[in-house]
Amino acid sequence: MKIKLTIDSKRYSADLTNAKSIAITMLPNGEQPSHFGAPECTSKALEGDGFVGDTKRGGSCNVNQLTIIPHCNGTHTESIAHIVDDLIPVYSAIEQALFPSVLITVKPVQANDVKDVYVPNFDSSNHVITRALLEESLKDHSDGQLHGLVIRTRPNDERKKIKVYDVDNYPVYLTNDAMSYIVERGVRHLLVDFPSVDKMYDEGKLSNHRIYWNVEQGSTQLNAESDVRKTISEMVYVDEVIDDGFYLCNLQIPHIQTDAVPSNPELIPLTQE
Repeated sequence: MKIKLTIDSKRYSADLTNAKSIAITMLPNGEQPSHFGAPECTSKALEGDGFVGDTKRGGSCNVNQLTIIPHCNGTHTESIAHIVDDLIPVYSAIEQALFPSVLITVKPVQANDVKDVYVPNFDSSNHVITRALLEESLKDHSDGQLHGLVIRTRPNDERKKIKVYDVDNYPVYLTNDAMSYIVERGVRHLLVDFPSVDKMYDEGKLSNHRIYWNVEQGSTQLNAESDVRKTISEMVYVDEVIDDGFYLCNLQIPHIQTDAVPSNPELIPLTQE
């Protein structure tokens, strides 16, 4: 199916059959990425009252019980409810099924080489994405194209699909200046290929999350300026066959009343007419 649309007064076409998923395929009980020491995603057959949900064990059908921590077990999308007391489900923050998005690729730099700031602080060995890196990558893209922003980082090998992030494999994150720039550009859906936009061990401050959603630092309360119609998706994987550029994004999620859900973001190439 092909569609035509206008973005920033320019005409584009898109073939929806060319959509490419940038989600990591979840493999319960198998190799999978993880973050923050969380238990892995598991699956087991439902059992009870003589019923066994496993045809290999004589059951009439397969009924699996999944145990998953969306924030830590793979590609997921979160709402502002991640950092505030109010339960604002993720699906309520997605106002458009398809939205214009830009994919960029950056190589993070060592924290002790940057002028940007981060609260609470950088560790010198950390690698971060700075405002300057984003400014350079996005200089040719208009704000109208940046309803969504997808950040792919170097190196980009397939080990990201099963990587266990810990103190010995410390994940990349954004500086506060970089997140402020993302907000300035009007990004409504941010997608990254690392576990969190914030530092893994940050004293629980989540300063970048609060900058993005406009929640006061140290607060778990909404304010008049907080933006409940924005999402962050983390632990995506953008294959090398997908080029940097301008796309439609289809952010597919289940309707579950919670702050984070497993998700399947898709990128659909746009062709200017």
